Amino acid sequence: MFEDIFAKVYDKNKEIKVLGVWGKDGLVLEKKYFSPADDVDLDFTGAELADVLAKIDKTKIAPNKYFLKLNFGEYYLLIYSLTPEFFLVILADNTVITGKLSFYLDLYREKLVYSL
Repeated sequence: MFEDIFAKVYDKNKEIKVLGVWGKDGLVLEKKYFSPADDVDLDFTGAELADVLAKIDKTKIAPNKYFLKLNFGEYYLLIYSLTPEFFLVILADNTVITGKLSFYLDLYREKLVYSL
């Protein structure tokens, strides 16, 4: 479903370890591993992030479109909004250039949303 788009984003950002689309219900729609990330349980993390994002949405101070960056030791965990119900989770080396990554995510945003 998203594999072609994930590959295009990864091709321009080789620091990416994992890309995945989660629903605000905590369930993963699809994820793609580009290299091992054994020390991070992304399924559990994605589910927990969904809970946090749903709570933030209820405050009505959060914008509909957001890009969050969390420092996870040697990784960055990046959360990118797609729709009010879905978000993209990216696990990448902390050497990733977030502006460049954000550019390519914005470039393919419509295709990602259309695939939902």
